[in-house]
Amino acid sequence: MVPNESNDEFFGSEVHSMMNARWTFAVLSVAGGLMLGTLACDHEREPAGAALSESDSWRPARMPWGAPDLQGIWDSKTLTPLERPAEYADREFLTDEEAAALEREVETAPGRDQRSAPGTVDDVEGAYNNAFSSLLGRRIVGSRRTALIIDPADGKIPYTPDARSGVDAAAELAQANVAKADGPEDRVDDRCSGTMVPCMSVLCAFSRIVQTPEAVSIYYESGHLGGAYRTIPLDDRPLAPPHVRQKLGAARGRWEGDTLVVDTANFTDEQHVHPAFRTTSSMHLVERFTRVAPEEMLYRATVTDPTTFTRPWTFELTWLRIDNEHNQIFESACHEGNYALTSILAGARAIETAAQGSSGS
Repeated sequence: MVPNESNDEFFGSEVHSMMNARWTFAVLSVAGGLMLGTLACDHEREPAGAALSESDSWRPARMPWGAPDLQGIWDSKTLTPLERPAEYADREFLTDEEAAALEREVETAPGRDQRSAPGTVDDVEGAYNNAFSSLLGRRIVGSRRTALIIDPADGKIPYTPDARSGVDAAAELAQANVAKADGPEDRVDDRCSGTMVPCMSVLCAFSRIVQTPEAVSIYYESGHLGGAYRTIPLDDRPLAPPHVRQKLGAARGRWEGDTLVVDTANFTDEQHVHPAFRTTSSMHLVERFTRVAPEEMLYRATVTDPTTFTRPWTFELTWLRIDNEHNQIFESACHEGNYALTSILAGARAIETAAQGSSGS
């Protein structure tokens, strides 16, 4: 896109910021790492009855310039589904006993370590065992909610009728286990399309936050989809003009007490917030980050897109700070050396050719 004279100054600074995002994040990470506290937790051992905060009087540590300290590597994996399962009907919360039982069930489940018959499709698809998988959430969110969605009260995404039809069709296709390979866009998991925001899929396992007085930077580790760097200015700069759009939108941050509020607009149509559907460039996202205990962050996001949803909806997650001394967060280098997409499409064409040959004979 070529900027016109009216937005050249803004557009130039925005692109310059994007091009330097990785370098900025690397510098911030070093500085931020020096400021990280020494507190650490075993996030997989979080007790089922843990509260969202230690006490009403608890306050987060402060950065040297006075802002709340949100820094660190945070684990957002959870067993709690986005939408409320039908079995819970109008129940908003689990009991501690129910939450503990669900967590025990996952801990004792065989998972992917139980191999299928050698040479079968199931065996190949399950070739990576649990030790190499970051997808396995083992805890219910600290609030013990039956769904991540807190508004609407029914715990359901308020789709428009057209969007609902699209979701149902996608679910039916997935249930039929139809492997499409007509083109690269059929292969979302192999496309290296990168992380979306809000980063809420099972692949979005960890996030690193670093801070300066002028900005907050977040790196999302997102498995084979490819990670993402996000730098959020905290000054009063205006949003980009409406015709200047970015895949992760244009974010602007501000502090409301101890809560970091991030307001993001100017998305492209490539953005999606859930595997079953895509939002549009009309999406507006408001995120809130609040550190509620030494090892806990409350993350709340409100999604608005009138072309996809009948009303705004809000979901909530508890992030747990992991042992930062081990520094176990990794760059998702998805494209480098990735032959999966080429091989899958080539294999599909070979199967089609073989089938045509059989029918011709």
